[in-house]
Order: sequence, then structure tokens, then C-alpha cells
Amino acid sequence: MELFSSWTGSEFLLFYIMLLGCACLAAWWIPAQLRAPGRRASADDLESVALLAGGRARLTDSLLADMFVRGGLTEGQKGKLAIADPRAVSSPAARAVLAIDAPVTLGHARKALAAEAERVAARLRRAGLLMRPDEYSRLRWFSIAPFAALFVLGLYRQRAGSALGEPTGFLVILLVLTVVFAVIRFASSDPRTLAGIAAVNDLRARNSRFSRAPRPEEAPMAVALFGTGVLVGTPWEPVHAMRQQSGDSGGGVDAGSDGGGSGCGGGCGGCGG
Repeated sequence: MELFSSWTGSEFLLFYIMLLGCACLAAWWIPAQLRAPGRRASADDLESVALLAGGRARLTDSLLADMFVRGGLTEGQKGKLAIADPRAVSSPAARAVLAIDAPVTLGHARKALAAEAERVAARLRRAGLLMRPDEYSRLRWFSIAPFAALFVLGLYRQRAGSALGEPTGFLVILLVLTVVFAVIRFASSDPRTLAGIAAVNDLRARNSRFSRAPRPEEAPMAVALFGTGVLVGTPWEPVHAMRQQSGDSGGGVDAGSDGGGSGCGGGCGGCGG
């Protein structure tokens, strides 16, 4: 006897929807249980904090804010930034951006800072604040295992029903939705260890004032912790305007070449983690 052969199509659809909800919950629960603890370590420099709090995009934003505050960059045309003084900031990362021979865009800046982002990510892994590539890969695959199992079950029922001439359109839609949720969950997995997440939460708690009224010397770290929105209404708002124009919120964690976002967006009801 075929599996579910005695079930009507509507009964199986209801069963599948219930399992899909359980899969979303499991996709949130599994990473919470399997995330590497890491080691307690400090992440006080701007680049480490930015990458840990928001990934490559946040690192780019915070360094651009630092260069803008220091006079290396100024507001350009069409939402871009212009080089004002290539000697204003002397760090290797800043020199890479200030050497760009064109109006600075987010794409230009991120490309110029790619090597620096890799170095910072490697340093954070050694410190125990980011997971090693093998740990992160294992966490990502385990997090989508419930969706994979559900997809196989649904595909079996869809093929059996199709062979009998039953309408399977709604089930196909649910199968596609399962794949979408799995892709979102896989791409949005947080590469930080428990210690890394705790370090960011502690820094945000200790520097909560930065999100409301950062002083010039605090603006880069405020961006690192809270994003470019803290620059609205300040003289450094062009950095935020360029971020908004790019259409990239820069809110997820993408730490290095094998990172992913910290949140699931609206995907599966809060399965980020």
C-alpha cells in the first residue's frame, strides 16, 4: 500500500502545512542548539566590531563614515562620495579606498576593502568570535535538514498523486515554498559563535547613546554597531544616503567569504539565528 494512499488531497495539504510550520520552528531551534560557543574575547577596534555586528557591508559603511568624518571623503554627485583628501586617513584600508580614481560608490569601496574584510574575519575566527568554515557549513546544512526531509515527503506524494491523475497544483506551490524557505534559511545563517553574539550585544548595551547622538569621534563606531541610520540629521548623512540609494540595507552578517546574514527577513516566521 502506498504511503498516504488513503488520504484525500486536502487532508495531505493540511498535514503538509502543519509540518512546514514545524520545519520553520526546527530550522530556528537547531542552530540555537548547535552553535559553537566560541571564546570570550574583546572586539574593540572599529573593523572587528563592524564585521562582527553587520558583516562586510557594515565594515564598508563604518570605514566610509570614518573617512568622511576625518575629511578624506566628501559628498559627491548623484549619491556618491568624492575624494577630498587622500592623506586624511593613513590606515591601509582607508588608503585602498582613497586611492580610487573615481567617485566612490559602495561597490568600489567594498571591492577595495575585500582583502581587509578577509583579514578581519580570519582574526575573529582565531579569537573564537566567528565560527570556523567547517563549523559554519555544518550549522547551515543542519538548519535546512527539516525542509529537505519535508520536501522529499511532499515530492513523493506529489508524484504518486500525479500518477493517479489527481490535481497537485497546490502541493507543487507548497514544495516551491519549502525550497524558498530552505534557501532563505541557508543564506541567512549567522556565522558568529555564541561568544561573538554576546560580544556585540554587550557593546550595543554599553554604547546605546551612539544610536541617538554620536559625536564626530563616535560616528564610525556608531555605524559599526547600529548601521548608517544613526547618521541621519548629522553632517555625515551622505554616507547613509549612499547606502539607501544602493538599495542594500547592509543589516545582515556576512563575515568573510563564507558568511551569511543574521536574520531571516520575513521568510519563515522568525527562523533566523
